[in-house]
Amino acid sequence: MNESQDLLDLVVGRRSVAALAEPGPSAAQLERILLAAGAVPDHGLLRPFRFVVAEGDGRARFGDALAASAAEHAPGMPEKKLESVRAKAFRSPTIVALIASPKPGKIALWEQSATAACAGYAIVLAAHALGVGAVWKSVPFTKGRALAEALGLRDDEEMLGWIHLGTPVRDEPPAPRPPLAIGDIASVLDPGGLRPWR
Repeated sequence: MNESQDLLDLVVGRRSVAALAEPGPSAAQLERILLAAGAVPDHGLLRPFRFVVAEGDGRARFGDALAASAAEHAPGMPEKKLESVRAKAFRSPTIVALIASPKPGKIALWEQSATAACAGYAIVLAAHALGVGAVWKSVPFTKGRALAEALGLRDDEEMLGWIHLGTPVRDEPPAPRPPLAIGDIASVLDPGGLRPWR
């Protein structure tokens, strides 16, 4: 019972960590984090996702690809704004780009995309369990020529964002969440139809 409670506390206590610094996760920690991502619900065991890890100078290549794809997505974007997009790659020592990589077959594409999104959540949750700070970031575009080249994207693949990993800059308690009433997010279906949560 205590172990179950500890696990639930871990899930409920997870928060995004915006300010991250060196060191990033160790190689062993990163491997455990990515293995956890491979354990998400996955109809057909297709693993319709993959990851690209960027550390050190690899972040510059990722930042350049982000900026070039931003310019492609929004022609005429000012250079100052492009520099801001490029800088997104340097907000942590380790970046894990999350790529939806659907597989042909009978499993619907929406279901494969849902599995890929679950893999992103598993990364941030596993990082939290290991004491590694994590935050999932995204941009308004999921494709672009530069991103396709840098990440090796096929035509049917798209980047669902990236996860920053590193050491939290501040040791603070989790930020409080707004109160949540179960009735706001759940209802009950019984023989008489749909009714409010009990």
